[in-house]
Amino acid sequence: MSRIPHTGPPHHRRPIVAALTALTAGAALTGLAGCASETGTRDGGVAPSLSPPVSAQPLWPQYAPPTPPAGDETSPTDKRYLTVEGITVPAGGLKKVPVKQLLQHDPNVPKLVLAAMEDCPGSRCGLRRPVYRDLTGDGRDELIVALDEESAGLTLIQVYWTRDGTVRPVLISWGPLGLTGETFGHDLLLTSTGDDGLYTTRYRWNGAVMAAGAPQGGNGDTAGTGRAQAPDPSSDADADPGAAPSSTLPQTPPAQTPRPQTRTP
Repeated sequence: MSRIPHTGPPHHRRPIVAALTALTAGAALTGLAGCASETGTRDGGVAPSLSPPVSAQPLWPQYAPPTPPAGDETSPTDKRYLTVEGITVPAGGLKKVPVKQLLQHDPNVPKLVLAAMEDCPGSRCGLRRPVYRDLTGDGRDELIVALDEESAGLTLIQVYWTRDGTVRPVLISWGPLGLTGETFGHDLLLTSTGDDGLYTTRYRWNGAVMAAGAPQGGNGDTAGTGRAQAPDPSSDADADPGAAPSSTLPQTPPAQTPRPQTRTP
């Protein structure tokens, strides 16, 4: 009689199965470790530097404006001005030009200002400290001049610009006594007091002059039109900067009530 062979499970298979299980678990752990390294913190290099936001810079931070007469409002002009003859700007720029001498040679300055300059220097001199700010974006400072004429109840603010050694005004603005302002970037903001409160007018360089936008402020002024004298229709504010300036210039402070202004730079 032949013997029937043994058909039970072979004992030598169990170590093989255990080894395969261990290898599978190891591969899974390796895969998880690889994923963790992809989603962890990375060194992205040096963080870029942040530029500080533009903020308003007062022109005369220590200036205490007197109380202006009621009914006066800012009256900006918006036209080309005559070049100042007899003044040569040195290499140091407008900071090297005496302000009084500049005003006395400026053909755009009215007689009222020239008469007031006779008190300078002195305790009755209404000329404020000159301010130098870059208003055109060319990297060179313009000169901002303010003169308080208390007898007339007015303040004059002028901005001078220089090129190739010559100098001329790019803004002449009359306002009530105590007219002041600040710069915001390259923009100039002038603030005056009217019947309904404060009015602020923004001026921006247009390649020829500091052109005025619509004033803002006052009670109920939601449209931002404010009160300011409209630019002269004959103004050549948008003309080529190289063109000859207009010879029609205001020689006296404004006496009429300003009209609403809607023109923007």
